[in-house]
Amino acid sequence: MCGASLRGCWCSEIALNDETRAELRSRYRGCLCRQCLEQFSKPKEACSAQTRSIGLGIVLLLIFCTNGASQKVTTRPPASDFNIELINLDGPLYVASVPGPGARSGYVVTRNLRRVSTWRPSDEVPAEVSVLKIDYWIDEGAVRLEVEAYLGQSPPYSRPPDWAKLKIVKVATRLVHENETVSISETQRFGIEPFQVRLVRARPWSIGPPEVINRTQALTVVSTEEERPVYTVTVRNVSQKNVSAIQWYGLENGKRGGGTGLRGARLITPGGTFQFRQHFTLPEEKRFEGLESEPTGKREIVIAAILFDDGSFEGEPDMAAQMAAQWTGESIQCARVVKLLQNVSQANDESLSKRLTKLKDEVTLLEEDVDPSLVERLSARFTSSSEDTRQRRITADVKFGLQSTKHNLLHDIERFEFQTGTYSGEYRHADLGEGNYQEI
Repeated sequence: MCGASLRGCWCSEIALNDETRAELRSRYRGCLCRQCLEQFSKPKEACSAQTRSIGLGIVLLLIFCTNGASQKVTTRPPASDFNIELINLDGPLYVASVPGPGARSGYVVTRNLRRVSTWRPSDEVPAEVSVLKIDYWIDEGAVRLEVEAYLGQSPPYSRPPDWAKLKIVKVATRLVHENETVSISETQRFGIEPFQVRLVRARPWSIGPPEVINRTQALTVVSTEEERPVYTVTVRNVSQKNVSAIQWYGLENGKRGGGTGLRGARLITPGGTFQFRQHFTLPEEKRFEGLESEPTGKREIVIAAILFDDGSFEGEPDMAAQMAAQWTGESIQCARVVKLLQNVSQANDESLSKRLTKLKDEVTLLEEDVDPSLVERLSARFTSSSEDTRQRRITADVKFGLQSTKHNLLHDIERFEFQTGTYSGEYRHADLGEGNYQEI
């Protein structure tokens, strides 16, 4: 299931059906322990209410405590010479490359749909659209477009497993030719304002493969593959230690753009491989946003820093310190969450609805203040980092870790409420505000 090498992973020993495997892949990015996989392997219909409540604790705990694993290396098809533009769908413009022959791509909208204010349910369309899915692929020298609507209520921040019970209806299909703009007006029948689709030939993109700048010694670059406007980089851990976190970013004409990271107790095992994707902005997007000032002459991908599970690091000290700070905040909050989940699992004298409401209230009250002594210890660990990192960013990133863990759990509790029929329909918890965080 996990895609790790066949050197003793327990996931090859535990029987899971296809539905369960698909659900786990959508929810977790790494390896699950044997006990948790065995819980998922049990038939759902055999679970009592008490078991489900205990399962709640296990499932929610897994959200924060999963370990990483070496990934299965995949090969992606190259992009075609076309771009597709979705206009006035969930924003003014969305631009994406169309994959080459034999491959499909798509776009899914769950928020910010432009709804028709006067629309009401009918016998033909009995419920509002929660998800709008647009698939597109090369067909007969043009691009085939298919629009589907998922009808019914879905939880906040829904994911593919949440849509399984929704009714799927085909809305429209089109064959779009180069330089043609078509309107998808059929969405009005479903309470969604029409949007437009335009197919254009992509502007010149390739200037040769990007230079991969590797700030680490433990990782070696295996390959770099282009799928305009994304590059997939495969690296191998040649050290004898587990890599627990990695951070990377892109440079275009020397200007930084995008980048992110991942973490897990065994994210990249010794000898293991790992893939990450770096997205660059398409020229069409730059033109629309008024950002294009000079032609692209050089693209670079920087493997900035890694953390090992023994606490050491390689790469840019600032990046490593900020990763460690956020991870520390997440771990502290996770330990507090474990205690709350244990209490919920043991409180069998209350209904599931009451326990979930109580859990949300207790999670909301979890502290977000950063202990100054903790900041001092992290600063002492990364003495080569900049003064700004030691004086400001470490504190900010620990706080972000505390906040993000808390808010993510609240989101998942409400998704669980929806799945068990205890969701009130009122989303009480605000989003974690956007910040200048690009860490894991």
